[in-house]
Amino acid sequence: MTFIRKIIRSVLLILWLFIGVILTVLFLRNSRPPHGFSTHVVSTWLGVLSRIFGVRIQTYGTALPQNTLFVSNHISWLDILILGKLVPIHFLSKYEVKTMPVFGWLATRAGTLYIKRGNKDSASEACSEITAALRKQHNSLVFAEGTTTDGHIKKFHSRIMQSAIDANAMVQPVAIFYPVQNPETNKCEINPVTLFHGNTTLSESFNRIARAKKINVEVHFLEPINSTGKTRDEIAQHAYEEVVDAIKSIKTR
Repeated sequence: MTFIRKIIRSVLLILWLFIGVILTVLFLRNSRPPHGFSTHVVSTWLGVLSRIFGVRIQTYGTALPQNTLFVSNHISWLDILILGKLVPIHFLSKYEVKTMPVFGWLATRAGTLYIKRGNKDSASEACSEITAALRKQHNSLVFAEGTTTDGHIKKFHSRIMQSAIDANAMVQPVAIFYPVQNPETNKCEINPVTLFHGNTTLSESFNRIARAKKINVEVHFLEPINSTGKTRDEIAQHAYEEVVDAIKSIKTR
């Protein structure tokens, strides 16, 4: 049954990607404002894509509508589909995504910004682009750990937080978690199907997710942080603490 599920989802994915290419050509121009038809197209397309993979989303809190830098932990490539469905945002992604066939082109046309890891000039350019987007009242999102994890939150990098300060924008921490009940301990744990870290390849991750019956996810929009008068290190630490506390509360429910 899991193999049949994977085949069905793979076919639906190909069909939905084809529709996405058509919609992208017609409506997307490398930008995603907080409102408008193009933004609705992206949100709807990503929402349907997440449903194809059996994702069931539960949200907590309220996302700020515009001029906000969202700062999230990062577990899976599913995070992008889920958060992109929920809020109109410009993602900051590693440069390798831009070079991926089809997906890179779709991401770029949807307003994704890129950064080359280990390149200081690229980081500065990305920060400037995020600042420019925020000044236009758009939103942006960064995965502040700089990588995917197994649900144990790593230190949030602070450099990109400068973009919120320069744009006089709000910062809103976001905690994302894929809960599953361990039948032996009866405790809430992270769903191992969703993990995409270490030496896990995209093909291996896709295989696990495509075979899963359903995937529950919780997205917590936490207390916003006013960037005025704060340093980027203070903002990063504050956001980190909020996300860590949110994940702890999920696990101990």
